[in-house]
Amino acid sequence: MILMVACGKNRQQSSSFDRTISGIEVADTILYPVDIINLDTTDTWADQRLKHLHRQQMIDMLFESVYQGKAQAYDYYSDQPLSTDKLREMEASGGFNRDEVSQLQFQEAWHLDTINNRMTKEVQSILLAWPVYDSKGKFIAYKAGFVVKFD
Repeated sequence: MILMVACGKNRQQSSSFDRTISGIEVADTILYPVDIINLDTTDTWADQRLKHLHRQQMIDMLFESVYQGKAQAYDYYSDQPLSTDKLREMEASGGFNRDEVSQLQFQEAWHLDTINNRMTKEVQSILLAWPVYDSKGKFIAYKAGFVVKFD
């Protein structure tokens, strides 16, 4: 499980991570895609939005969490678990190239705590997706790779 917490401006960051989820659940499951590579060189706003993202570190951490048994990878189409050997094989063959992961789809639960001025987003899974190009090199869609599920 990954938690993201947004707090009020006057709160200081704690040195320990509080895993407590408080507030009212405002979304038990919400899915949304996030582009993590700007595929449109003319889109300067996308560059601005992504400038603080440590993309390669995040992707490496997702792969390594699966390889170390801390998270489970699933085939997007069948929802069957992928073995670490199969994932390594797909990565080695170029099927799952870490450098080309361009979009993530998050599945989350959201909680809003108006008393403590806090919103908590509990990440349940992340789908890694790669770009697909036509014969002329024009982007046409994203191809789903695999899903990393968290407990």
